[in-house]
Amino acid sequence: MNMLLPSLLFLMPTFAELPKAKGPLSPKEELATFKLPEGFKAELVAAEPDVVDPVAMCFDEKGRIFVCEMRGYPNGGVGTGKETRGQIKCLEDRNGDGVFEIAHTFADGLRFPMGITPYKNGMIVAVAPDILLLEDTNGDGKADKSTILYTGFHLANIQQMVNSLQWGHDNWIYGIAGSVAGTITSPQRPDFAPLALRNRGFRFRPDVPGSMEPISSGGQYGLASDDYQRWFTATNSQHLRQIVLPDHYLQRNPYLAVSAVTLDIPEHGAAAKVFRVSPFEPWRVERTTRRAGSPDAKRFPATELVPGGYITSACSPLIYTADLFGKDYYGNNFVCDPANNLIHRELLKENGAVFRAVRAYEDREFLASTDNWFRPVHLCMGPDSAIYVLDFYREAIETPLSLPEDIKAQLNLESRGRGRIWRITPTEFQPTKLPDLSKQTNAQLADELVSANPWRRIYAQRLLVQREAKNAAPTIRELLAKNEGQPSRVNVLWALHGIGELKADDVLLALKDPNAGVREMGLRLAEPLVNDAAIALAISKLVDDPTPRVRFQLAFTAGLLPVELASPVLVKILQQDASDSWTVTAALSSAREGASQVLAGLSASDKPPLAVLRRLAAIVGASGNELAIARVIQTIADGKGTTGVDAALLDGLGQGMQNSKRPLNAWLAMPPKDSANIVATLRMRFEQAAQFVADAKKPLDQRLASAALLTYAPFDLAGSTLSELLSPTSTSELQLAAIRALAAHADPKVAGHLLKGWKTYSPATRALVLDTLLARPDRTLALIAAVESKQVAASDVSPAQAQQLKSHPNAAVKKRAGEVFKQTIDADRAKVVAAYTSALQLKGDTKAGKAVFAKNCAACHKLDGVGNDVGANLLATLGNKSGEDLLTAVFDPNREVDPRYLTYQVGTADGRVLTGIVASESATSITIRRAEGTEDVILRTNLDTLRATTLSLMPVGLEKELKPQDVADLFAYLRIAGK
Repeated sequence: MNMLLPSLLFLMPTFAELPKAKGPLSPKEELATFKLPEGFKAELVAAEPDVVDPVAMCFDEKGRIFVCEMRGYPNGGVGTGKETRGQIKCLEDRNGDGVFEIAHTFADGLRFPMGITPYKNGMIVAVAPDILLLEDTNGDGKADKSTILYTGFHLANIQQMVNSLQWGHDNWIYGIAGSVAGTITSPQRPDFAPLALRNRGFRFRPDVPGSMEPISSGGQYGLASDDYQRWFTATNSQHLRQIVLPDHYLQRNPYLAVSAVTLDIPEHGAAAKVFRVSPFEPWRVERTTRRAGSPDAKRFPATELVPGGYITSACSPLIYTADLFGKDYYGNNFVCDPANNLIHRELLKENGAVFRAVRAYEDREFLASTDNWFRPVHLCMGPDSAIYVLDFYREAIETPLSLPEDIKAQLNLESRGRGRIWRITPTEFQPTKLPDLSKQTNAQLADELVSANPWRRIYAQRLLVQREAKNAAPTIRELLAKNEGQPSRVNVLWALHGIGELKADDVLLALKDPNAGVREMGLRLAEPLVNDAAIALAISKLVDDPTPRVRFQLAFTAGLLPVELASPVLVKILQQDASDSWTVTAALSSAREGASQVLAGLSASDKPPLAVLRRLAAIVGASGNELAIARVIQTIADGKGTTGVDAALLDGLGQGMQNSKRPLNAWLAMPPKDSANIVATLRMRFEQAAQFVADAKKPLDQRLASAALLTYAPFDLAGSTLSELLSPTSTSELQLAAIRALAAHADPKVAGHLLKGWKTYSPATRALVLDTLLARPDRTLALIAAVESKQVAASDVSPAQAQQLKSHPNAAVKKRAGEVFKQTIDADRAKVVAAYTSALQLKGDTKAGKAVFAKNCAACHKLDGVGNDVGANLLATLGNKSGEDLLTAVFDPNREVDPRYLTYQVGTADGRVLTGIVASESATSITIRRAEGTEDVILRTNLDTLRATTLSLMPVGLEKELKPQDVADLFAYLRIAGK
């Protein structure tokens, strides 16, 4: 089914009129609806008309609030078109009573500002497609100079545009830009190479044009850091994601395949249940009534017959690290869910190299309102340690793309001219005039570096760096000596770093600090100083640190040490932390130069971790280093280790070389001259494996293992044996194992072996054979020839696969596919959609509809336990569009394709051609997910071409497969299977 199924729906008749919803409340009335824990209060800071549609804010060093107003939202759900209503407001509290009574416009004529952070005499603002520096050069409070720092951020989804700019501890500005971030250029520096982000965030030095570089991300709106610059983000249903593996470390080892850099850490999971106190909006009730009123309502559990109460719009996480709320709140996460009119709180607990998040309350939220118009969208910590809440205050906040057309027609989605800012504090809190750090001397700013308030620390640090305040170094260093064990020591250290005055002795203090977080940050600060013998020794001693997250950082930092120092450190980390996959990956990112030494060290240990050995051998294999590869093969050939070690090394080496220009089976077929002896030994092993797998008397699990071993054997040894396993007399498990092994061989005979028994294959076997044939142009041409000769029926090739062949990057394949797959597709897709409107009037059979789904949709979508998670999550998206919209999605899938589900064609250096969506990517690899849920992790070093099409993975032409009654049956099934 279609990659466009974010637009899937609940098909029920339209209705005449929604019940009238409650209207807006005054700020005073709204305040009375807030439910907070005992001991806390909310106070109004500002409201309309001074602030309208606020989505992001920051304080400047003078204590003023700058607010991004997104007045043009929702703009049809996209960021494109002409829109200039966006503004930046400046609010001031001149009498210190906590109410910001003065408001003026700092900048206007903007598109959709969604992120803001102060810099020098102005603001750096995220306004897709740009990041702007807006400056007030004459001091009148208004921006009179605008400079485009970077441009190219995407506009396709208004909820995933560039946002969340903020100053990091390390004196870079950080931000995120959703899953399709864009290709970024720097007008200030024309020689800046275009930066394709795609699901990665970014950081840049504001004082260095063209300094932007990618960071690991995985978020939608919101970016948060704790006291030690561990980053967290969120998507609409994943309310807290820890960004675990930094991009700049992964870049060091291009031969390390990494398929995930973030982790969802809440124990209560994604789309978690929340304790909403507001009544459900009439339109939500109507949508649920359709479900509950259906003949199949009994299939739904009671929790799914309610209109909400689950996180669906998570945004703007905030890790609270000030002291105002009390120690029980230190390190807690607060995150908005505007769809449910609440702010959720959870506790972060250390869990090895990462955290886990647990609910703070069993039956309530930190802040919940009975007012449906309360829409918290952004959280900010203030100079007073309070939490400031931006309230978008609207009747509806949903993107139009997620609303049924008949419901949408009765909702006012446009700006209602309202917006509020609330301050959350303990009840005894009394506001006072906020500090003006801009008037402080450098010595006074240095004192702020050890404040209990992290806002004051980071702002003082920023100002000292901007002033290049070298004269403050003695004062700052005195504070460093006095501040042992405190989180603020991090700011002191980075302030010294930022003004160019950080010394080796300063770092040594950090590496010995009793606070594990300071030791962790000390390792990062030590990285430029690894040539200092004392620093290198102090770094290596942390291998025995009792705190897992310190060893996790050490695993990254060790990669900067000389190989002779790094290798023993990495060996020990990989031994003691072998069960922590994140620490293992961190250590492997450091093992590029010394991979062979680390591999040898681990192999010689009493109980080497086999999974780690496998990944290390894969790094060696992917590197293509002939000498290192020969050493691993020699170790295998010698057979001095246990059988498990040899098997792990061979499997890892083979996997790694498969991600290079010369796979292991090809290397063994034509080895280097001085490797003849070890190759001869390995050939004997492969011959034994071939004999073993052919012996029907041997146990099945051992035969399967031997078949997998033949993946890496020269084809002259493996080909005939594997081909014989494709016989109908073999079990399905052996057939599938043989196909997977054959797939790794580039020999032209592979296609013939696979096609010979086509008519005897089961559906599952045929699916894997097709996948294998489509991976290489020579095999694909053989498949097309088999279709032409009717050895393979044209209908055995799915419409999606036929569509891929007709747009194949190989000219010969494209030409032959066009000749053989001549099924005419009507170019007028609107006419096809119109032809199927009769299906909406037919009575559907849910059982038959399930079969239609399994045949035509399950390759890419999972529903009711059937299918594969390739496209959008149907459980989160069913129920939002009219029948006509769904018909369009099915029969005109390319009319409007969500960028997340665009088809990419990937060519690899070893000759494969893969088609699918980009499921994830890191600094070193790209994960391509294809129909049936199959994934390939491709190293960038093995990437020959990567081309985005304009097409959905969903094929055009399903009218050749589906009759109107099939569509009616499918829709009936979707009505009861969608959650």
